[in-house]
Amino acid sequence: MQKMIKNLRTCATALFIGLVTATAAYAQEWPTKPIRIVVPAPPGGISDAVARLVAEHLQNDLKQPVIVDNKPGGSAVIAERAVMNAPADWHTLMVAPSSIWTDFPLTVKTPFDVQKTFTYVSDVASMVHLLVANPSFPPNKLQEVLDYARQSKDPVNIANLSPGTRSDMLGELLSEKSSRKITTVPYKGSAPAIVDLMGNQVQMTFEVVTNAAPLIKAGKIKAIGVVSPTRTRLLPDVPSFAEQNMPDFVLPDASVGLFALSNTPPAVMQKVRQVMEKITRSPKFQAQLKGQGFDTPQQSTQQELQTKMLATVEQNRKILSKLKVAGN
Repeated sequence: MQKMIKNLRTCATALFIGLVTATAAYAQEWPTKPIRIVVPAPPGGISDAVARLVAEHLQNDLKQPVIVDNKPGGSAVIAERAVMNAPADWHTLMVAPSSIWTDFPLTVKTPFDVQKTFTYVSDVASMVHLLVANPSFPPNKLQEVLDYARQSKDPVNIANLSPGTRSDMLGELLSEKSSRKITTVPYKGSAPAIVDLMGNQVQMTFEVVTNAAPLIKAGKIKAIGVVSPTRTRLLPDVPSFAEQNMPDFVLPDASVGLFALSNTPPAVMQKVRQVMEKITRSPKFQAQLKGQGFDTPQQSTQQELQTKMLATVEQNRKILSKLKVAGN
């Protein structure tokens, strides 16, 4: 019996070593076929634009075709399912807002645990949110917005984008600060909200600077403040919320990043991280990002990135608890 147990242990050890060796060898060869990047947004959106930049650089670095596959809808669940159901050869990745990991799980019910299923591999692009308003809306500063809402006999509405998004959370927070005198109006996305904002069906919304800056410069909407500790380079004349004595209203900048399944073999994951670090440090890539209105992400180790993500989750949890918004 002891000899049999010893033989079984020897076989198990040999099998384990064989698997490790095979995985390491596979990682050396990876990728062996075209890479697919799933995006939980339609063509032309922010995540799509970032994904296509990443695809261009991945293709050049890895010498394999890289295909962008748009899977919008379902609060990113459709895209996430597409990655989960892909062949288990680790050639399917996802480019999406970091909020699908830090924000959505707290407010949107999903059939699986996003935070356990996916690993946030790399920040790719950074962007800030702005509070923007119809040009005819009287207030021009954040405190004026709150005072006006409390005193106005006319309804003051703010467009909230898809549930679980940063815009949704910020809109609820602004409404709470106005003693619920600002009414949140749900929308299915940025485009219809902006159309109604310009038409004055709603008076305000929170939008990323990439989308808002051209409309502000054209005079079609106006900026109230930047939801960030500092001003944005794209609109240097717009004060931050911190400058307007609202430090508790400052959230980490939004980001778009690369996700992989958490059960990706460590050697493959490490290779993906290395190539993404090379890409995000590339002067050409950074220039392309800035040319499209994005900011380059702060370089960080995987541990620093994970710490930042978890800190954002906890900050969001505190905000939602304050707002009494039910999570999962």
